[in-house]
Amino acid sequence: MYMPKLIRKDVKKLSIMVHVLMFIIGITFGSFYTLAVYRIPLKQDITHTHSYCPKCNHRLGFLDLIPVLSYICLGGKCRYCKDKIRPRYLVLEILSGTVFLLYSIFLNIDLLNIEAVKIVNLAFGVCFFSTVFITVGIFNEYKSVQKSVFNFGIIVEAIYIVYLYILNRSIYRYIIYVIALLFMVMVNNSKAKEKLKIIAFLLFIIIGILEICLTI
Repeated sequence: MYMPKLIRKDVKKLSIMVHVLMFIIGITFGSFYTLAVYRIPLKQDITHTHSYCPKCNHRLGFLDLIPVLSYICLGGKCRYCKDKIRPRYLVLEILSGTVFLLYSIFLNIDLLNIEAVKIVNLAFGVCFFSTVFITVGIFNEYKSVQKSVFNFGIIVEAIYIVYLYILNRSIYRYIIYVIALLFMVMVNNSKAKEKLKIIAFLLFIIIGILEICLTI
């Protein structure tokens, strides 16, 4: 369909704004992932407790918590005790932002013509990416898999199976997904080694992301 040059420029600007916004959302989620990776294994609250420096326990202010920028402006150190902040926090935030950016480009969300399917896929994608980042982060840090995160992934996958059923997707893809879910539940409740659990978990999440891509 033909669009006047001026309208095409406006659409392009809107598209760029969406991608920039998704990158900002991504690094914000990345900041949350670093908090979750540190607190979940320690059984600490991740939603209501204020952020603090793990070294001096000083409560962090707004200027200390701006994703990416705070790390750069503070030279990778705590503002209060000057203890060095591990670079992995910065890396995780940038990686998360990049993944969200690429995903928004792939979905090609149009603000002038928002499709419900793309919004739902975006929501499921965020859940999938969140479980991957947190699970891998915890395993990398503590060499363990947290059941709470694992269970969250199972719940998300179960809801997604219902979503696939509503969309009347291919029965073969649906059956594969159900079998994968049952396998994941079995592994989660067994005494399997942590490496086997995380491999099973990540394979299942990857299947979910591929399914989202095929649904678009």
